[in-house]
Amino acid sequence: MRCSIGTRMGAQQNLVLSETTLQAKKHLSSMGWVFWYAQKNGRQELRYQSPQGKVYYTLKAACKGYIDETSGAEGGGGMAVAVAVAADLEPKKPLKRKSVTQENPAFPKSLPFKSLQPPKRVKKVRKQENQAKVIKRASIRIREDPVPNSSHRNPRTVLSWLIDNNAVSILAKVYYRNKAGNPLMRGRITRTGIQCDCCFRVFALTAFEAHAGSTNHRPAANIILDDGSGRSLSDCQRQVHDSMMTIPTSAKKDDLNPHGCDDVCSACCDGGELICCDRCPSAFHVNCVGLKEVPHGDWFCPSCCCGICCIGTVSDDDNFLACQQCECKFLIGCLKLKESNELAGKNNWFCSHSCENIFSGLRNLTGKPILVGNNLTWTLLKSKASSNGDGLDSCAENHRKLNIALDVMHECFEPSKDSYTGRDLVEAVIFSQGSNLKRLNFKGFYIAVLEENDDLVSVATIRVHGDIVAEMSLVATRFSHRRRGMCRALVDELEKNLAKLGVQKLILPAVPAAVDTWVNGFGFSHMTGDERSKLLQYTLLDFQGSIMCQKPLKTEL
Repeated sequence: MRCSIGTRMGAQQNLVLSETTLQAKKHLSSMGWVFWYAQKNGRQELRYQSPQGKVYYTLKAACKGYIDETSGAEGGGGMAVAVAVAADLEPKKPLKRKSVTQENPAFPKSLPFKSLQPPKRVKKVRKQENQAKVIKRASIRIREDPVPNSSHRNPRTVLSWLIDNNAVSILAKVYYRNKAGNPLMRGRITRTGIQCDCCFRVFALTAFEAHAGSTNHRPAANIILDDGSGRSLSDCQRQVHDSMMTIPTSAKKDDLNPHGCDDVCSACCDGGELICCDRCPSAFHVNCVGLKEVPHGDWFCPSCCCGICCIGTVSDDDNFLACQQCECKFLIGCLKLKESNELAGKNNWFCSHSCENIFSGLRNLTGKPILVGNNLTWTLLKSKASSNGDGLDSCAENHRKLNIALDVMHECFEPSKDSYTGRDLVEAVIFSQGSNLKRLNFKGFYIAVLEENDDLVSVATIRVHGDIVAEMSLVATRFSHRRRGMCRALVDELEKNLAKLGVQKLILPAVPAAVDTWVNGFGFSHMTGDERSKLLQYTLLDFQGSIMCQKPLKTEL
């Protein structure tokens, strides 16, 4: 009973102290004080600047400085709160209890109730030294040659995809219809396009539509199978899409780990001795999150803490808002200190104007083929599972291109499975699959594809973390189209459009064999440890053995 009473009293005291701290910050802000963050040892620390320009490193020191500067000229609740915070945050002498002082001699006297709780060090740390095999982060390996007997030489077009999924057959008769439903041009299906019956030339779908004299710009919807079924190519795409959606999938494995927390560090993606977050399944090395030792009591990872105060935890949907673009979370109380407008209950909220502009800019690009050069177009795609639904034809077309993009990735990379969930990482990224585990939450990924005459030849995955950085985790070009500048054309378009959106830096995890190409051919450079530590607040997709490279973008905003 003593333990449960002490726990409740300790929680009540922490709650009172948190409320007092929030009131003190509100009062200082109302009196013209400015709060800002500074980098120290790879971590962000809050600074308090008085109207006279003097900077304080702790809230306690700021409150004392405020009291000294006002010299008792101001009374009322604000002064009382400042005095209370200065007193509550004053370090006390350690307790003289053996069980506490031997464990932590600097334990504050103001929190005696913690002594009734068992230390959480052993419970919190996850050790792998007794396991037969130490868990490592997922690796990604480039295929040196195509898989023998594979279809890597076949074009990756809509017709090829429909043929492989038994929706249409090779040399099946088709015709292009006009608005009245009458045939304008007839032909036969091949993997590369439609072979016209009148001239025997093979046309891509859009070219066959133009050859038929139509300007509808909807070739898949107006090319009809001449088998009496009346099905269009769009109907065939929806048929394959629906069949794939009904295939039973394996159970979600986010919460199936028997240990309850991740096997690898969410920062460096390596295993070892890890500290587990008390709010989510994420785990970290102590030094990867800037700690010198395992903290006593509850500890929460950066993703579970407020992006402003870095202290308060985001525990439910009522006390925080999450940015729709960068996915950072903020306590509503801290946001009200920073912004004067009403925030509670706001949908599609953004932490900054830059995030809002990036979000709308990406959505405006999504699903719209953009001409790059002769017979070349690039398109930005997003899995409909995590974006607003459009028409059935658009959804089926989007799903078809994502599946072909996955085939291209599998042609170029060997399979890579995560140790925690066992799922294919490449597939999870392509289809923007989410997860309770931050490092496996890929909802923010977009897929950029480059097509030549409707043949998908190059793919890149992109995720934008606000205006600070974007990551291009996977890039692949089909073997049959390499050394033709396809990858450069796609990357150049991505860099140009990211710069227009105001993104400052593009990074990627390069396999050692490709580092020279990215550095000498594309203008990237190696990231130093200090440069990487400044991005700890962002969860980046990395692979074992890869080398993180970066490239500054010339922003236009």
